[in-house]
This record gives sequence, structure tokens and C-alpha cells, in this order.
Amino acid sequence: MIDRETIEKRYGELGTRDFQLSINGRSYDLYEILRILGQGFEDIRPIDVCSATENLYAIRYCDLEDRHIVTIEFDQGFQLVAEHRTHLAEWMGEDEYQAFGWGAWCPWSI
Repeated sequence: MIDRETIEKRYGELGTRDFQLSINGRSYDLYEILRILGQGFEDIRPIDVCSATENLYAIRYCDLEDRHIVTIEFDQGFQLVAEHRTHLAEWMGEDEYQAFGWGAWCPWSI
């Protein structure tokens, strides 16, 4: 895991980057990038995307099931380079996280 400060130092404050990105001359939105990276699941909430370096990109999203902010670095061919996970309690603050009304859910009917 990597801490919030390190993530924001490298990629900017959460939610301040772009909602679409041009790669190899083609524009992609957040949902399309997540699908290509194999992360287009119902409990994934995209946040932003950016160029990390000249040939590397990063998308950030909230994984509601695991309760993490996830940053995935990928290259021009959408190959995974790195993945960083930071628990939501670090982003929200422990007190606010504990006081938040997290609903319990189950993917199967009982």
C-alpha cells in the first residue's frame, strides 16, 4: 500500500485531473479505460485519469467493495505497470470513516 500524500504528490489531488485521456491519438473516457484494464465492475467508481510520465498513464477510482482508492499505472498498450491501494479511512480521516453510514450489502439474495 502507498499513502495518500505520496499518491497526491505524484498524481495531484484526488479528483483534480481529467475525465478523459488521449492515448495513441484516440480519446478514451474513464469508463472505457476501466473496461479495457479489466476493472469495469459495478462497485468501481472512476475518479480521474492523467499522464503520469511521457509514456505512462494513471487512472484513479474508488473500489467500494474493498473500500480503497486505487491508482493503476498503465502504458500506451494498456498494460498494467503498477497498482497502488490506499484505504478510504486515510482519505476521509479515521473519525469520519467510522462515523460514515456504510451500508451492508450482499451480492446474493438471502
